[in-house]
Amino acid sequence: MTFIKTISTFLITLLIVTTTFGQESKHKTKILLIGTIHFETPHTDNFELKTDDFLSAKRQSELEDLTNVLSQTKATKVMIEKPFENQRSSDSLYNLYLTGHYKLTVSEREQIGFRLGKKLKLNQINCIDKFYAMHDSLMAATAKENNQLYLLKDLGTQANAMISDFDNQLKKGTITEVLKYINKPEELKRNLSIYLKYIAKIGAGKNFAGAESVSDWYLRNLAIYANITNQISANDKYVILIFGQGHIPILKHLLQNNDDFELVELNSVLK
Repeated sequence: MTFIKTISTFLITLLIVTTTFGQESKHKTKILLIGTIHFETPHTDNFELKTDDFLSAKRQSELEDLTNVLSQTKATKVMIEKPFENQRSSDSLYNLYLTGHYKLTVSEREQIGFRLGKKLKLNQINCIDKFYAMHDSLMAATAKENNQLYLLKDLGTQANAMISDFDNQLKKGTITEVLKYINKPEELKRNLSIYLKYIAKIGAGKNFAGAESVSDWYLRNLAIYANITNQISANDKYVILIFGQGHIPILKHLLQNNDDFELVELNSVLK
């Protein structure tokens, strides 16, 4: 009996040790999602900030401060909102920038992405965007046919209020302070709610034009998510993604439910 009890104790201990070791050895890539405003105007968004001079000495100094802090993460990849099929042309511009033969454009993809990549000594900045157009014309026609134009009006009111808020934050604060503000959970929810509260309701019960339009937005972000997961290797310990703020709530949800990743909150980095 003593021998059998000893063997049983040994097997249980071995099982615990093996399980614990397996849990500790599982590698998770840390990923920092940075929702940003678009620096260039006009952009492709229906609602966007007024033009700010991001090439001014003040903003350039702020961008240096921001990327200096972000470079302390020692990230092994930086991913930007640029179509993945443009990777080759992006590589060409980035390599020219590394050798001092290219002046960064006003785009946040370059002002933050390229600048940060150089400080991290990366050979490449990953392009991971995939564009799917939302069916705005069908949605507007459906809203008119179903006496739902008030939804589009309310959407515009809420979207413009949000943009005005972001614009005010930018006028009085640094780029780092703006990024911290627009990446707060309540601000991410505020953006996503515009799609879910107003657009999805249009044509419900009939042609579901609103729901289909929102599904195009989700499809785009699912494709971006697929590109993220496809371009991260087992050797990547830390990845930084720089994308328009509206993408972040969905990407955050998708990545949170993949146990290969550990999400890093932006406010824990930009203190």
